[in-house]
Amino acid sequence: MKSSALSALRKAVLPEGFEQLNETVLEAPETDEIIAAAETMPFMADRRLVIVRDLPALVGKSEGDEQLQSYLPGLPDTCILVFYCRTKPDARKKLYSLIKKTGNVVVFSPLKDLELSSWVVKGFADRGRECAARTADFLIFTCGTDMSLLSNEIDKIASHGEAGTPVLPGEISALATPSTECTVFQMVDAVISGQSGRALMLMRNLLSAGEDRIGLLAMLLRQYRFLQHVKIMQYEKKPREFIQQALGLSPYVCDRYLQQAKQYTGGQVKRAVRICADTDFAIKSGRIEQEGSLEKVMLTLLTLRNKPDEP
Repeated sequence: MKSSALSALRKAVLPEGFEQLNETVLEAPETDEIIAAAETMPFMADRRLVIVRDLPALVGKSEGDEQLQSYLPGLPDTCILVFYCRTKPDARKKLYSLIKKTGNVVVFSPLKDLELSSWVVKGFADRGRECAARTADFLIFTCGTDMSLLSNEIDKIASHGEAGTPVLPGEISALATPSTECTVFQMVDAVISGQSGRALMLMRNLLSAGEDRIGLLAMLLRQYRFLQHVKIMQYEKKPREFIQQALGLSPYVCDRYLQQAKQYTGGQVKRAVRICADTDFAIKSGRIEQEGSLEKVMLTLLTLRNKPDEP
């Protein structure tokens, strides 16, 4: 979102053909560098664009200097100065307050649920393809919520079919690169349905891709905790909309959890949570080694549905 907004600003401010002559990008610069760039007159343009990336006075421990704070209120009209922060700036810092007072602060909060789904639909439309909201939700579920990654996936999938044709879920399954979280979800799907070969293959693929066992175990624990919450709320006769809102899930992901929950009893889910949590604690306390721990958990989970509920 920040990158798109910055591109739009460049297009609006810098005349075509003179972009490079009227733009300066500085990475964590000294104050003298910022002032020198801001004082440079534009060439064949009304304004010069100066972009300061990740200034320590906004995102680091530095408080900045009085020279910059004294300079900003008198910034020349020929300069548009942008402080671009890739991480969240510290609003308690003096420089942040000064920028807010003398200029503008634009916050780019991550899009969620309907907003993100609409953004994906629009992204496909801009590339000449139609995409249903449900299909957009499937892409988000598959690839995650990182908009830069989603934009790349939209480019790849949109170029696969002819202009004007709808994007099909099968295209996403075949072409999109699944996130680690999505693969863990698929792994749980395979465990629940008794597909031991597929479950273990997905686990091995994640380990081969460089994922560590304790990280995957934490994600597996998170999946089963969500399932436990779903089972508890179902026992309390809560409607689907309540479950979705209470757990902060998108409609598509909520439906997937509800489908998984049908395959387990409450006691089985409780046991799965305890297996993952106990193993996680044993690793972190040094009682067992990481090597082989995830494999043992997976084999235990695969036999879970064949065991009776605990009293």
